[in-house]
Amino acid sequence: MLYRSAPGPTLARFRRPTAARPTRLAVVADPHVTPWATGTWQVFHRTEQRLATAVADIDRANVDAAVVLGDLTKDGRPVAFDRVDELLADCDTPVLAVPGDRDVPKAADGHRTPPVEVFAERYADGTYPFVERVGGVDLVGIDTATAPDGRLADGHGGAVSASQLDWLAAILPGLSNPVLVCHHTVSHAATRVAGLPAAHDYRVANADELAAVLADGGVDLVLSGHAHWPAAASLSGLREVLAPATCSLPQAFLLVEIDATGTTVSLRPLADRAGFEEAYAHARNGDGRGQRLADCVDDGYLHRLPLVDEGPNASADRGDPLRSEH
Repeated sequence: MLYRSAPGPTLARFRRPTAARPTRLAVVADPHVTPWATGTWQVFHRTEQRLATAVADIDRANVDAAVVLGDLTKDGRPVAFDRVDELLADCDTPVLAVPGDRDVPKAADGHRTPPVEVFAERYADGTYPFVERVGGVDLVGIDTATAPDGRLADGHGGAVSASQLDWLAAILPGLSNPVLVCHHTVSHAATRVAGLPAAHDYRVANADELAAVLADGGVDLVLSGHAHWPAAASLSGLREVLAPATCSLPQAFLLVEIDATGTTVSLRPLADRAGFEEAYAHARNGDGRGQRLADCVDDGYLHRLPLVDEGPNASADRGDPLRSEH
């Protein structure tokens, strides 16, 4: 299990990407911060505590930057963003974030969620997409949660706008080591690897088109969230790692280390044994998605890590082969 009393396990080792300058990234996903909600499989009453723990651990991890993969808030309320800002203010590490579906205005909102432009001003360089040199890699952030025509305002699905695809096609070939960060997934990892319930909104709607642009642009690694579960997969030669949520089972963030030998992705637990067991109980007694997360724990998923091991010392019986999708 994942308890803070022990180091977190390796999730995956990849031959690519590599970086001449060793680079360490902390990757946080789906904090769902709320100052008032309680319960559910997302364990809302612990969201502030888990993000605060992540901030403290990130500062001790000697990373080059922290990346938050969206759903910073439970439902986009301004007071929740204010609380996120208070927690991130304690982080001495540079922080970048991309928006999740919970962070942008929705048609059913009974409150005024700030527009994505405000999100970009708070958590990026003022706009999406962006590119930021961090250590030996170029972090490329895109917005999968909004669309110019408003078609994503009625649900939790994602898509990449035509303007962002054109921007990616133009800029990626000029980057030396691009790593894409986004909220919604590109591969089917959430359903095929983790066994989570099939749902149309895990992947971006135009995932195949996006994957083709990324492959042509030399992207080796995609980091995404949204599914609330750690997983790894391959699509059209791309490696994608899904980060676990900080709020719900298994309550962890990722440490991504990229150097001349390849990339290693490890889990960093955020809860002690009591906290893990509490999150498990909420998942087991929750809706279908929460129950499937509990099933993954019961099935021994977390004991079969690493999911992928392409390292030079990997043995034939250690780790599962990288799942490839076409």
